[in-house]
Amino acid sequence: MVATSMAQIPTNLTFHKLTTQYLPFISINTAYIFNDTRASQQLANAVDNPVTIFLSLNTPFQQYDATPPTSGAAGQIEAASVTSAALNSDLFQYLQLDGLHRSTSFNGTSFMRTRFNDTQYEHVSGGQNIEVFRNETAFYVGTGIGFKSNDLEFAGGILHIVDHPMAPPYSLGNTGTVLGINAIAGIIQASVKGPGPSVLPNIQNASDVTVFAPQNSALKNASIASPQVAGNFVVSGSVLYSTALTAGTSFLTAEKRKLFVTTNASGAIFVNGSRIVESDILTANGVVHVIER
Repeated sequence: MVATSMAQIPTNLTFHKLTTQYLPFISINTAYIFNDTRASQQLANAVDNPVTIFLSLNTPFQQYDATPPTSGAAGQIEAASVTSAALNSDLFQYLQLDGLHRSTSFNGTSFMRTRFNDTQYEHVSGGQNIEVFRNETAFYVGTGIGFKSNDLEFAGGILHIVDHPMAPPYSLGNTGTVLGINAIAGIIQASVKGPGPSVLPNIQNASDVTVFAPQNSALKNASIASPQVAGNFVVSGSVLYSTALTAGTSFLTAEKRKLFVTTNASGAIFVNGSRIVESDILTANGVVHVIER
């Protein structure tokens, strides 16, 4: 239904005309946008400040809209909290990228900076990012959210329609809880014990944090609840997405331990010999990579 009528849509319409006249299947999203002063002005002024925006179909948005908010500030935004105009406004900033980004501009894994930079909820310098992945067989944004129709042009902008609502990442603690990554709780616990001999920051509240979290099976006979141990799994002050983890690079942890990055022929990434088994889990203040040990 979405794809059949796309070719007939003019490309010089304002965002308001495009969505109200031709795209009734995203009308719930756009109704919220038109009620939000900041977002509606940004889209109305797109000719002067070009924008790319991601919006979902009505049905999944309605289901998502009914989801109770998760505890914690980032979790409240993540659940689309329609009871708060301020949180809704921030949510629409997360759906926007500066500039025009057609589907052909995405290749492999890309991390794109959004317009969401409210430091009350997010702590990534310059604004929170989204992940976009595209190859010969797959095209998705975030955690596997697929594209239903892409590259819809309006005056000053590009609209991509996706099959599920997008939302900012959880806080670090909520990420560990929701995804069942036990090491994150231990690292957070260690980071709030006070500076002592450790330089590990309070990573729940810090900005620009990368965590290399051992997978659950690696923790059976080990503990990372001390600052000295936990600090070896944290890079503070840098958000290191997988695109930055190239062979031959190295980084210092909070405990001044050097992490060396290597790769193999199949593209797997290793940090000090430990393979990354799940990469690029975005959080409100950075990114988590799950490692073997």
